[in-house]
Amino acid sequence: MKTSAVLSLSQAAPPKFLEPDAQALRQGLADHAFVGFYQPQLSLKTGTICGLEVLARWRHPEKGLLTPGYFLQALEHHDLMDELFLRLFEQGLILRQKLASLNLPLTMSFNLQPSQLSNPILSQAIKVLLRAHECPAQSIILEITETGTLNPCSVAMNNLLQLKLLGCGLSMDDFGTGFSSLERLCDVPFTELKLDAGFVHKLDTHSACTAIVAHTVSLAASLGVS
Repeated sequence: MKTSAVLSLSQAAPPKFLEPDAQALRQGLADHAFVGFYQPQLSLKTGTICGLEVLARWRHPEKGLLTPGYFLQALEHHDLMDELFLRLFEQGLILRQKLASLNLPLTMSFNLQPSQLSNPILSQAIKVLLRAHECPAQSIILEITETGTLNPCSVAMNNLLQLKLLGCGLSMDDFGTGFSSLERLCDVPFTELKLDAGFVHKLDTHSACTAIVAHTVSLAASLGVS
């Protein structure tokens, strides 16, 4: 099987260079230079891979492989985040379809910026792509960073509700690092809490982090989410 999957990633700090302009970003998107790298998610119960998180990378013609720190802010500034998301989403669905044919039906997790939820056609675009690639919505998790608040009557909230009704999982990414965590749990139909790595890295050395993780797991259990 030939895929572009990469299962080991590093997050090195990016060297300094000028922020890419809109033309370079659009050219990269047109040339399919933005690709998904796939980070494995392991089950602690079985020790096996149960899912993949799709992470954006840019194969820059001059600077080589670039991580999101180089380009996400520029993409958002130039209103190109939706195009990036839909490209990575379709790439991921194609890979998942291949894996499913090999009896490896893994879940796929995709990152969504809160600002993207204001796109009124987001949930419909996701539905169309799922149908085109014969992918069950239940195998898709959309990870949303816990920043800001959501108006219950907003386009963003409607998108989240439509995606939940479709069957997609909704994950609150970096739980515990934003000011509105508990409030958003009351308002948004999340199916998963994703703890910020900082808490996990200190589990063996910092008693406060141990307590926070333990209570978060209990909170999730009481709410019926992962």
